[in-house]
Amino acid sequence: MKISQKFEDLTLKQLESFGCSMGVTHLVLYLASANEGSKATFKMIAQWPQVDRFLTSIDDDPTLKVSSPNRRWYPLQEKDILLGVLRVETDLNNGNWPIILDSRLKALSTCLAKCVSIEIERQTNKEEINILKNQVDIVIHQLRNPLAAIRTYAKLLVKRLGSDAGSIEIVESMMVEQNQINQYVDSFEKLNKPIKLLLDIGEERLLLPPNLDNEKKITIQDLLLPILERGKANAKLENRVWTQPSFWPEWTLLAMDPRYLVIAEIVANLLENAFRYANKDAEIGILITSKGICIFDDGKKITKNENEKIFQKGFRGSASKKKDGTGVGLFLARKLAKQIGGDLNLVENSIRCNDAEVQALKKKNIFYLELPIKELHE
Repeated sequence: MKISQKFEDLTLKQLESFGCSMGVTHLVLYLASANEGSKATFKMIAQWPQVDRFLTSIDDDPTLKVSSPNRRWYPLQEKDILLGVLRVETDLNNGNWPIILDSRLKALSTCLAKCVSIEIERQTNKEEINILKNQVDIVIHQLRNPLAAIRTYAKLLVKRLGSDAGSIEIVESMMVEQNQINQYVDSFEKLNKPIKLLLDIGEERLLLPPNLDNEKKITIQDLLLPILERGKANAKLENRVWTQPSFWPEWTLLAMDPRYLVIAEIVANLLENAFRYANKDAEIGILITSKGICIFDDGKKITKNENEKIFQKGFRGSASKKKDGTGVGLFLARKLAKQIGGDLNLVENSIRCNDAEVQALKKKNIFYLELPIKELHE
């Protein structure tokens, strides 16, 4: 195991803190080491006092092979694995070791064993992370070629279709989606490098990678238009009624702070749920008000006793029992909404909502994403 400087400094401080105690004159820490095809040995990695920096193994020091009443060895053990040993030298007469000294040295060896175990785990995790990063880089590189090819074929198809406007519109929508995938690939590439996270997301992952281009000026309308186009296409495919905004309030047209880009993830999550769980003939749509965004469907009404439970992590409502899902989507959506100073609720008979436009919306299920409108553009 290659020893890091931080680990070496930590173990040395532990040895120093024990030095000059109850007759102890020398403390030496060895780690077990073995190359493939050779016998195991113990290599010195730290000592007190630091007589020199020449760190030798036990096998290379013949004096250690002679027993001495003033020397003891304490194993560094993690379960049934011997990680190393602690050598203790004293100036005690006739090797008369006090019980309290022996107890303290055993505690020190246990502490050092934990440090070694943590360092091994840290190095293993670091190696695994580096391997995963390399694999992600390879996958990203390999994704770019077929994505570029899809765009090329789509352009060729547009030329071949000629004046077939309806078919051309479908192909152009495919090109928009291809461009969106390209943006996600770019985001994955950035995620694979050190970044400063804007939000404390917690242990969960977003359904889609966030837009990491913080330099680009973007509006709520810019965020939502690709999602609306996708929703429109899904509704057409499933022969649903689809409703989307025809009027965009002023707050949706102003450039906003990058921290609020997660609004797109929340809306996409809610629409995905609507298409997955609403009745096949149910209307689905979005309404934008002066205070926030409504995602609604006119399918089977969510029962009263599930109004709040559906926001609990892992809970799956009666409409989702026989369909795929993890029960995390709404939990994440509300969590993100609150992190940006907003909130997300299921409107029950419009009682929990002070937005008049939402109160006028007569739909079975209305998820209301209330947003901090003034803060969006500060």
